[in-house]
Amino acid sequence: MHIELFDRSEALAAPDVIDRAGWLPACQPAFRRWVLETLQWRLVPAGTCVSFAGDREGGFFCLAQGQITFYACLGGALVTGYFGHPGAWWGHAPLLGIPRTGTVTTRTESIIGILPMRALEARLAQHPADWADIALGVSDLFLMSTGAHADLLIENSRNRIAATLLRLGGNRHRRYPVLVPRRFECTQDELARATGLSRNTAGVHLRSFEREGLIAIGYGQIELRDPARLTALANAER
Repeated sequence: MHIELFDRSEALAAPDVIDRAGWLPACQPAFRRWVLETLQWRLVPAGTCVSFAGDREGGFFCLAQGQITFYACLGGALVTGYFGHPGAWWGHAPLLGIPRTGTVTTRTESIIGILPMRALEARLAQHPADWADIALGVSDLFLMSTGAHADLLIENSRNRIAATLLRLGGNRHRRYPVLVPRRFECTQDELARATGLSRNTAGVHLRSFEREGLIAIGYGQIELRDPARLTALANAER
């Protein structure tokens, strides 16, 4: 990704977002301050590929504004894994000596922070206790991935759709809460694929949810109007 540093007013708010949402607020104060001082901010147009599956370069990334899509690389195919919302972090794999497992693109114009990998490696070499903070971030990603797997095992398709809507909207399987939007970018095709259902089946449930006041469906967007009721449905006995 080659996006220039920018001076727009949104940049002033970016560190504040990252300092109060997601993984970083759980870190030790010294490491937290270092991260905020070291992050390099970019304004990234919609549809830009930020990081690639199989890559080992770049850095540790965070999202301060906008929405990203994480595509899991499974058997050579890219499948929508989850959407990232402000406060989300990704890209830790090269730090652990393995290539990235997914590709990330911007769904909307986004403000992204980049923590250069070499700077982070140097910091950890000098302050090995900071690995405990890195482990916190990895645990959040682990919870997200295992949660997504668990959601796919929900037999009742209506409950599974509810769980997936919450997860894609940033409302489910997060150890460290992100700033969840009321409305997020998502097509019915994407939702169907993310739940392992046909588009027709997913559409039937979505229209039912809309009639019940749980969601509102727009062009390429879904609004979660009643996350509490969706959560009760996702967690219902099945």
